[in-house]
Amino acid sequence: MLVYPYNRHLTPSAGGQEETEGSNMILLIMVLTIVIDQFRTRKGEVEKMKTMKRFTVMLCACLLLIAGCGNHDANDVKENADKEKEVVQQTVAGNKAASAAAYPRTITHLSGKTIVEAKPLKIATPYISFVDYMAVLDTYPIAGQGIEIIERNFPSLSKQIAGKGIQDLGMETNLEKLLAVQPDLIIAADDMKEQYERLSQIAPTVIFPQAGEWRETLKQIAEVIGEEEKAEQVLAEFDRKSAEYKEKLAFRQNESVLFTMYSDKEMFVMWNDGRFDPFYKGLGLKPVEAAQANGQITLESLAALNPDHLFVINNWQKPIQGGVREAMKISKVWNSMNAVKNNRVYELADPSLPGPMALAKIDGIEEIMQAMGKKDQ
Repeated sequence: MLVYPYNRHLTPSAGGQEETEGSNMILLIMVLTIVIDQFRTRKGEVEKMKTMKRFTVMLCACLLLIAGCGNHDANDVKENADKEKEVVQQTVAGNKAASAAAYPRTITHLSGKTIVEAKPLKIATPYISFVDYMAVLDTYPIAGQGIEIIERNFPSLSKQIAGKGIQDLGMETNLEKLLAVQPDLIIAADDMKEQYERLSQIAPTVIFPQAGEWRETLKQIAEVIGEEEKAEQVLAEFDRKSAEYKEKLAFRQNESVLFTMYSDKEMFVMWNDGRFDPFYKGLGLKPVEAAQANGQITLESLAALNPDHLFVINNWQKPIQGGVREAMKISKVWNSMNAVKNNRVYELADPSLPGPMALAKIDGIEEIMQAMGKKDQ
């Protein structure tokens, strides 16, 4: 962005006005120089008077020229600004019209096919993770599962949905409460497949997997709500950043990384089902080869894995007072691990990282980069 110095005679523009006025000023200086030279070389009062008349006429002509060009450039700037504004408005209107024109559309999902007649405006989702996906697409349901829990325990998503007026359907979705919000579309997960017919009596309903691959789920939801272009933008930006961070973290490629969650009484939760692939593969992180468990392991088993970097995810159902490092600081087993000895234990406050959530992946690469990107560790 160009920063123009303050000048009450100069209106900041797209570059052309400043250059034109600069040229006119040079012309004026040249004319004045010639006139002054003539004035000095002339003899007699009569000649001086004639010269002054010529000087005055030429000066007025130059001033009129500058004023005329200034007004012309100002008009051009205003006209160009108006045209740009009009183009933006037409583009936005065109995108909305194109999105609306794409309906009705038939959506294939886990319970069959559903015809969505028009772009949905009042969406309800009785599955907490789909609130996340919709927020990433800058679309917010009128009602969703677990809104109060999100606001208390999931800081990133809570910030995204703040002030959106989303009604809480609770964790055990009440169909009467769902009916009361009068949605024009319901996006549910496969844990409600048995209630599909009842849901469909309230509003057109689509059923997607609870724990599907996050990119695919984002595209599926985007298709239903008419935000395919937004989904592509989100994924393209995620891929761009992942590639950038992978290059920056290349110096860590031989250091093992493990993700876990503290459970209770020196027990930890482990996952080995591909949910961290966006980080291991996308950022080029080295997994712990011996980490085959999918469930709970003891502190001793965790120490045997002995990762170089350990990410401990907050357990919102059983939070640790003061954090896991504080809770474990007197444990000899804990202190024997490489990650602990080298100060490479990273506690993540947001518990959504292992979950089937889009925002968790988008924020996750940022947190990992921030934690591991410093070369002095």
